[in-house]
Amino acid sequence: MRTKILKILSTIHVIMLCSILPLYMEQGYYELGEAKGIMYMLIGGVFVLIASFLGGIKRNKNEIWVLLLGALLFTNIVTLVFSSDIKTALLGLEGWRIGFLTTLIMLLECFYLEKGLYIDEYVLAAIFITPFLIFIVGILGRFGIYPIDIYGNDSSFLATIGNINWYVGFLSIFVPAGVGLTFLQKHGSRGFFGSGLYTLAGLVALLLQGSDSGLLVLLGTYGFLLYLSLSERSSFHRFLAQLALLGLAVEIVNLLQLFCPGTYNYDKNYLITICSNHMGLVIIALSFFLYRVSAFLDEISIMWKKDLYRKVFCGLLIAVVALLTCAAIIGKVPFNFGNGRLFIWQISFDMFLNLSSWQKLFGVGQDCFYTYAYHNPMWADSLLNVLEGNRLTNAHCEPLTILIERGLIGACAYYGFILYSSKSMIKKEQASLICLLPVIAYLVNSTVSFSTPVSTTFMFAAIGIGMSFKTDQVSR
Repeated sequence: MRTKILKILSTIHVIMLCSILPLYMEQGYYELGEAKGIMYMLIGGVFVLIASFLGGIKRNKNEIWVLLLGALLFTNIVTLVFSSDIKTALLGLEGWRIGFLTTLIMLLECFYLEKGLYIDEYVLAAIFITPFLIFIVGILGRFGIYPIDIYGNDSSFLATIGNINWYVGFLSIFVPAGVGLTFLQKHGSRGFFGSGLYTLAGLVALLLQGSDSGLLVLLGTYGFLLYLSLSERSSFHRFLAQLALLGLAVEIVNLLQLFCPGTYNYDKNYLITICSNHMGLVIIALSFFLYRVSAFLDEISIMWKKDLYRKVFCGLLIAVVALLTCAAIIGKVPFNFGNGRLFIWQISFDMFLNLSSWQKLFGVGQDCFYTYAYHNPMWADSLLNVLEGNRLTNAHCEPLTILIERGLIGACAYYGFILYSSKSMIKKEQASLICLLPVIAYLVNSTVSFSTPVSTTFMFAAIGIGMSFKTDQVSR
C-alpha cells in the first residue's frame, strides 16, 4: 500500500517539477538561477521528506545500483566536511545552488523515483506540456517576438530558462526525451503525431537557440539512438523516421531564415549554417534512400548483421574522436575555441594539478570552484586578466569542474553511478529509452557545459524513472 502511495506521490512530483521549475521566475531574468535553485530545493525537498516519512517500501532488487548511489552520497559528504568553504559547499554558490543540499535532494529523489510512476498518455501530456511551451517561447524569442513581458529581456536569454547555456542544458533533457518517445510510437498513431509535434518544436528550438553546443546534443541523441537501432532492421527503420523528422526541423529553420531575413537576433553559428541551403531536404532524402535500400535487402533475404554494423559504427566514432584529439594536440584548434573554453580548460587542469593530495582525491568542495580559484592570487590574476573582470564559476566542462570540486574519488563515484545506470537502462524494456537518451545527451553536452538546476536535476530524475522499468527479456 505504501509503495502505491509513493508511486502516486512520485507521479505528482514529476508533473510539478516539469511544470513549475521551468516557468518559475521571481524577478524576471534578474537572479533567475538563484530563484530556480531555491525553488528546486523546495519542490524536491518536500517530496524527499514525504517519501522518507512513508518508509516501509520494498527493498531495491538492484543492490549494486543502491551501493553506487550510496557511495556517491558518501563521497559528497566527505567533500562537504573538508571543503574550502563549507557554507558554499552546503548551500551552493549564490546564483547557482548546486551544492551538497541540492545534490542530496537529487540523489534521494532519484532513489525514490526508482520505485516507479503511474504513466499513461495523460500523465505524459502533463509532463511535457510545459517544456513544449518553453520551446515555442524560445523560438519566438529568437525572432524578437516576446509573448511574455519579462524583466531584463536580452537576446542572450531565452524563454523562462535564461542564459542560452542554461537553455541548451534544459533542451538536452527534454528534446532527447521527445525523440525517444516518438521513436517508440506506432507510425500513424495519435501518439506518433502528438509526440512528433512536440519533438519537432524541440528540435527547431535547439537549432535556433544560438549556442554551438546544441550540435553536441544532436550528436549524442541521434548517435546513441543509431547505435541502439542497429540491433534489428525494424528499429533501424524507426530511427530513419526520426532522422527524417530532424531533417524537417532543419528545413523549417532554413525557411524561417529565408522568409524572415534579418530578424534572427543572435550571432551566426554552426547550427544555423547547417540549416542553410536546404540541408533539411538532403537529410530527409537520405533517410528515405536508406529506408528503401534496407527494405530492398530485406526483400531479397539479406540478413541483418547487427554485430558488423555496430563494429563499423564504433570504428568510425573512434576515428573521429582520434582525429579531433590529434587536431587539438598539434594546435589546429584555435586557442579561443568555444568562447575561450580552451584556455579555461587549460587553467582548470593546471588548477587541479596544483591541489594538495587530499584535495585531488576529494576536491575543494561542491560549487566551490569560484571560491577556491579567486582566493588563490595566481589563479585569480590569470582569470581576471583573460576574462576581463568577468567571474568564472566553473570550468565550463562538467568533468573538469567535478574533478576540482569533488576530486578523483568523487568524479569516479559520479560517473560510475551514471554509467552503470545507463548500462542498466539499456537492458530494460524499450520505454526506458525516453529516460536513457536525455542522460546520454546531457553527458555529451556537459563536456562543454556545467551543472544547472534546470538540467542536472532533471537528468537524475530521468535516471530514477528509467531504472524503474522492468528488465527486458531480450537485450537491445
